[in-house]
Amino acid sequence: MVMPFKDLVVERDGRRLLVEINRPEVLNGLRGETLLELEEALGVLEGSDAGAMIITGAGDRAFSAGGDINALAGMGAGDAAAFAEVAHRVLGRMEGVPKPVVAAVNGYALGAGCDLAVACDLVVASERAVFGEPTAGLGLTTPFGGSQRLPRIVGPRRAKELFFTGGSIDAVEARRIGLVNRVVGHGELMSEAGRLVDGILEMAPVAVGYYKRLVNLSVGGGLGEGDALERELFARCFETRDKAEGVAAFLEKRRPVFRGR
Repeated sequence: MVMPFKDLVVERDGRRLLVEINRPEVLNGLRGETLLELEEALGVLEGSDAGAMIITGAGDRAFSAGGDINALAGMGAGDAAAFAEVAHRVLGRMEGVPKPVVAAVNGYALGAGCDLAVACDLVVASERAVFGEPTAGLGLTTPFGGSQRLPRIVGPRRAKELFFTGGSIDAVEARRIGLVNRVVGHGELMSEAGRLVDGILEMAPVAVGYYKRLVNLSVGGGLGEGDALERELFARCFETRDKAEGVAAFLEKRRPVFRGR
């Protein structure tokens, strides 16, 4: 089922929600309308029985080559502040939704495109993928949260190098420094992303959602706060039917059938 969007193509494929940034004429540049549609797609993910989202870009050249320069060129400081607020809200919601979001990076992921991939839970990259942060060359910093997320993944010195120089790295180097989970042949990208998601969907949805929350807190919060939340969510698992099913299936030597409850 294809859903009506302008900047995105959003489609259900079983329990997967597939989201394609569909602006190939500007290398899938992100503008305010794109972000608002992504927020709407996240609402679909949260409010349906879809178990995960895969985000990719239309065409063979770009996941997203960054913010839409034409849109940025006409902004004043007030417009820029409002745009940044929307960007932070949408990517924050993506991090907060208790379901996995996987980036399938098919080409350039630069600036805002790199930051979007960084905000996803997992990243599968084509061998043609290129990651970079060129915004300082435009006299800009990122409004997409990348200055906070990227250093926590690749370390502050490597992040500073990318931000300060505007340089880029290929998919193999991105995997080496921890930005990417898997690198595959270009033609295998979506099937590999699908296999990764399908493996996740075999797990208990409540537990996966709890792990997403816990790992995100471990990166951005204090150890004591994270430990307290871990204890709380571990106990909550014992209130779920999925926990009872998982333990019973293990003891009965069969595959569990999780219901997300």
